[in-house]
Amino acid sequence: MGKDGYLFHGPHELMTIEWFGKTCIRITTHEATVVIDPFDQKLGLKLPRFSPDLLLITNSTADTSSINGEPFVVKGPGEYEVKKTFVYGVPVVGEKLEKHEQLTMYLIEAEGISIAHLGNLGHQLANSELERLEGVDILLIPVGGHGVLNAEQASTVISAVEPRVVIPMQYKIPNLKENLDPVNAFAKEMGVKESEAMDKFKVMAKDLPQDNMSIVILTP
Repeated sequence: MGKDGYLFHGPHELMTIEWFGKTCIRITTHEATVVIDPFDQKLGLKLPRFSPDLLLITNSTADTSSINGEPFVVKGPGEYEVKKTFVYGVPVVGEKLEKHEQLTMYLIEAEGISIAHLGNLGHQLANSELERLEGVDILLIPVGGHGVLNAEQASTVISAVEPRVVIPMQYKIPNLKENLDPVNAFAKEMGVKESEAMDKFKVMAKDLPQDNMSIVILTP
């Protein structure tokens, strides 16, 4: 059963997660495609043409010029369901957020798997926000510092959430015109090898780690 009493529908199929730089993620399931935070390609990175069923925006810096079709767009807090994919937008508050700035983290439930995307989070979460992340299977978390969580701060959030799988994002990669730390600081903090990066993470609910937490580093 998902959060707020929703039941996961149907047999659990393979889920694929891809990272394209910054906080841009594509989640593909048997039923739907979800794209989160496409960005302005003037930052130096190229994006493919996306044709998602759901488009999730965590903050005001997203750019939708790479989006085809007419996806269901979510830009803030609320509860949504599209093609057996449940989305919960949770507002994030904090002293480091400007008064005009709004940050939304998203909980996504599909194929018996729960995913949390923390957007451009740059501070520790409040207890009420952590409670919403209880039981999350996969955590997508920024780690590059310079306005978002750095390696040490991300490690603290991860320890509080206790997900089964962690996928870092929002860190320095080639051609990105933005000042961020590379992922090696996070990899060292978490005791994993950066060389084990993969281009896609494919998983089924039954294959999620049961006892240990896995760190998955993706290449854009």
